[in-house]
Amino acid sequence: MNNVELKRQLQRLEHLLDKVRDIDADFELQGHWGNYMCVLVAGFLENCLKELYGDRARRSASPEVASFVLRALERIQNPNSKRFVEVASAFSAEWGRDLESHLGEDDGRRKGAVDSIMSNRHLIAHGKNTSVSVGRVREYLSPSLEILEFIETQCM
Repeated sequence: MNNVELKRQLQRLEHLLDKVRDIDADFELQGHWGNYMCVLVAGFLENCLKELYGDRARRSASPEVASFVLRALERIQNPNSKRFVEVASAFSAEWGRDLESHLGEDDGRRKGAVDSIMSNRHLIAHGKNTSVSVGRVREYLSPSLEILEFIETQCM
């Protein structure tokens, strides 16, 4: 990840994930930490989508068009893998096709990671029970970062 702001956010997330791993807490408290970390990672993914495409718009479009794009990106919430592809396709049909291919080329591991994070975030936000753990969130983060790095490369 080259974007300075996103790199900083990722370092904070990874630091917190490392700290949580060392907490010796009861099962219920660990479940709450899993929920919390899931929400943080989901927010990070949302921020990345906005930041990466927003940077592209600022660099390549007129100020008026960039302003429009940035406002449109701000309205994105809880983006699952389908929404990631829709946003990429809005910039370039080729980008959308390439991202969709990238999401599915590892037996859907990347797609599944993003979709699981976002669906668990939705359940958590609405007070529903989840079985997400800190370890599972950590597992989802790695393939999600592969997607973000792919998008970052597309936007260069």
